[in-house]
Amino acid sequence: MTFGLGLNVHESVGDVARKSIVAEALGFDYVWISDSPSQLYGPIVGAVVAAKTSKIKIGLGVMSPFLHSPKQIGATLNTLVDAYGPRFELCIGPGDRMQLEHVGIHLIRGEKLTSKMAAARKEIASLLKKADCLEKIWLGAQGPMMLKIAKTFDGVLINFSKPEMIEWAIREVDVARNTEIGVYVTSYAYSTLNPNIRKLAKVPAAVVALGASDSVLKRFGLYSKLRNARKLAEVAPNLEKILNQVPGEVMDEFSISMRISQLPTYLTQLKRLGVSHVVFGYPQNSSLQTVKELGRTIRKLREI
Repeated sequence: MTFGLGLNVHESVGDVARKSIVAEALGFDYVWISDSPSQLYGPIVGAVVAAKTSKIKIGLGVMSPFLHSPKQIGATLNTLVDAYGPRFELCIGPGDRMQLEHVGIHLIRGEKLTSKMAAARKEIASLLKKADCLEKIWLGAQGPMMLKIAKTFDGVLINFSKPEMIEWAIREVDVARNTEIGVYVTSYAYSTLNPNIRKLAKVPAAVVALGASDSVLKRFGLYSKLRNARKLAEVAPNLEKILNQVPGEVMDEFSISMRISQLPTYLTQLKRLGVSHVVFGYPQNSSLQTVKELGRTIRKLREI
């Protein structure tokens, strides 16, 4: 099992670079750098991280083909590999619907969406192949239609945390084609609970929950619990009011929140399900202390 740390590109590039240096020193296999309309451009941050580190893998994504064309994504990855070597991997996905709408991009739905993603993967892979740069391309997915096309990717990153939800998602993926299974979720693993950091986890977990497909929410009995929050998000995009309508137990379905001592048991469950890559997302990266706290357990986690 390999482990990644999701970096928060809302921070300064310097802070992100410092945390990536610490992550490498502590034995993380990957750092993952997100990309969205409201954040710093992920590949630029990736270049700084690559310049400041020597061996840690750098994941870029989720990058949306609706925000950046496949040609742009492929060219960017080729440029990074030319400059810093074959340390980069890519995760593509549609992106967060609400964030994209803020910049005038409206996602298509259904089969048109999955066809767009499959075509983007094919075009990007072709560009990388021509440049002799066969880096791994992951798909960011959670809904059944997106999971169905995951078999055409090198790996799939699922943003569920509960083993029963992950198990269902894996069944939707044709693992016979050796698609690597990973999870990338909001995380806060701690020795001593800091309520302020725990509170930070509510926003990204709620965003994922609210963006989940109706079929997923209904399957796991979450649809009715999120009905009020989803309606409010459509008419009054006030984050604080929306969060107040999201029950705490729902957010726990989309985050890793536990004591460090509980992680080995949890990760053993995931490994038994077929998960081979785990990315600890924000707010695990909220401070050097929280990064170090998790990083110091990496060697023990490798024994799972």
